[in-house]
Amino acid sequence: MLNFYTTYKSRSVLLIQKFSVLLCTYAKENPLYLKQALDSLLNQTLLPHEIVIVKDGALTAELESVLADFDFPRTTVLALPKHGTLGLARAAGVNAAACEWVALMDSDDICEPDRFERQMAIIASDSPDIVGGQIAEFDQSPEESLHMRAVPVKHADIVARAKRHNPFNAMSVMFRRDLALSAGNFRYFPDFEDYDLWTRMIKNGAKCANSADILVRARIGGGMYARRRGIRYVRSEWRMQKQLLKIGIVGRLGFVRNVLLRIPIRLLPAKALEIIYKKFTRKPW
Repeated sequence: MLNFYTTYKSRSVLLIQKFSVLLCTYAKENPLYLKQALDSLLNQTLLPHEIVIVKDGALTAELESVLADFDFPRTTVLALPKHGTLGLARAAGVNAAACEWVALMDSDDICEPDRFERQMAIIASDSPDIVGGQIAEFDQSPEESLHMRAVPVKHADIVARAKRHNPFNAMSVMFRRDLALSAGNFRYFPDFEDYDLWTRMIKNGAKCANSADILVRARIGGGMYARRRGIRYVRSEWRMQKQLLKIGIVGRLGFVRNVLLRIPIRLLPAKALEIIYKKFTRKPW
């Protein structure tokens, strides 16, 4: 089914497809951050048809209280018996979603008020299968953003970026559910669940786009860089590079290049890794 919506730019009437928002949460989340994330969904200029919340294992009483107070008429809460990985939680949410389009949302981030309106305008005009956007990263206050993680806008540039880096900011992405399922859905793929799915969808012919606008304010937290280093993360990086080679996103030369460039930095101290991230993958806000 389709409903009508008037875009903020041209004010012309567009056919807008219904979409589901998928948000996963688990016991270690901050209840205040979860509430702020959910509130940002209620304050949208274009509301979703449904919101799917996946409880990845048992939650604290405080988190349960936030969910109990969340008032959206079409909310599906899916409770997984034990905490697993984000990929498996998202896979369950995609399976449970009722709409053709699924929008991802992290449980500690904040959507810009017109996020979905902007994305649906792109879907209506360009017919992509995956559409994301830019994000502004912040630590404590969303009004005091520190950096922007910029991603390419056009399909060809996104596909080229996928050979070296994740070409989407996952918390900003909307995608066609049927194409995600036909590519195998999210799966167990620690640290690279979203990159893994996007590249499989691209390999299957998905058309890609990113909005040039900031769509989400993303909370980075003090431990972000520490989580992206060490032997465990090296194993995850190696697994991702092998996957890119396996499905033909990169050839052998590209695989060797990526391994030589990306694996060593995972063994650097967190502070050195932070400097590299900010210099090469972020822009000042």
